[in-house]
Amino acid sequence: MEPHIGRLAFNIGMLLLVLCVFSLLMVRCGSAEYYVDLISLGIIIFFLSLVVWDVRREAKRAVGDS
Repeated sequence: MEPHIGRLAFNIGMLLLVLCVFSLLMVRCGSAEYYVDLISLGIIIFFLSLVVWDVRREAKRAVGDS
């Protein structure tokens, strides 16, 4: 992944994470919106972990090529 694409993906993921946590504080526990928000929180965390993993893998590969 190109560095600027990785940074953009990370920034978008962090923005979505902040918005998801903020909306999680506003919904009633046990409502349908609460469970949808929890599922989206899991998806966002999974996306961020994939982005971080890929960027770190590319950084190790770049150091190994030098």
